[in-house]
Amino acid sequence: MENLALTAVLSMAFLAFFFAGVLAFAHKKLKVEEDPRVLEVYEFLPHVNCGACGHVSCHDFAESLILSDEDPLKCRVLGEDAREKILDYLGKEDNGSFPFLPLVRCSAGKDKKKPAADYSGIRTCRGAALVFSGGMECEYGCMGFGDCEKACPFGAIKMVDALPVIEKEKCTGCAKCAAACPRGIIDIAEKKFDKLYYVACSSRDGALRVRQICGVGCIACGICEKLSKEGLFVMKDALSREVVSKQGKQEEAANIASKCPTKVIKDI
Repeated sequence: MENLALTAVLSMAFLAFFFAGVLAFAHKKLKVEEDPRVLEVYEFLPHVNCGACGHVSCHDFAESLILSDEDPLKCRVLGEDAREKILDYLGKEDNGSFPFLPLVRCSAGKDKKKPAADYSGIRTCRGAALVFSGGMECEYGCMGFGDCEKACPFGAIKMVDALPVIEKEKCTGCAKCAAACPRGIIDIAEKKFDKLYYVACSSRDGALRVRQICGVGCIACGICEKLSKEGLFVMKDALSREVVSKQGKQEEAANIASKCPTKVIKDI
């Protein structure tokens, strides 16, 4: 019996060494050598894997920079020092870039979120969205459970009065908050001018229902579109939307925002 056990142990040990040798041989023969430039560029990147550049990781982005001549400024998390180093290494010029910021398409704080039922389920937006809109009358607004805050890798979002508030100094525009929102009320926009005026509402309900269940949403009155000679705002599907490319008309945008009857046009 003892000999049988010893034979089994020795057999397993032999097999372990044999397969280890096979793996070591395969690794040596099949190993793909990585371009050392990829590793050098990778060291310049922030290593946060936020996905804002469109790649799943900073390493993948580094590969794309070397192999596909991609724009390094797609990385929105680069600090000034890292930006200069990576541009110098790749022999590229800084043609100017602007911050990307989240636009929260809801204005209804906690006291404005009219309940349709008493929700006592999972305290996440994604969970609440599966159960009668989290007990809210509005099917389009922020549910206030902070999935976006939890998703932000930079601590740039704080929930205040059941609405996300963006800390611009910390935000990199990585869009993880937008991806985390089950109602899609967060958009990412490029801020090219001193202020960015946007419509903080996502409701496509009619004016009467918006007045009844919210009071601070877009009522599709069309005043912003009518007042805009340059087409800064357009109406679509009973909802106003800003035209970001025309935001250079700052004075006109500010004037239109002041005329909005529900003050749903905000600036950031």
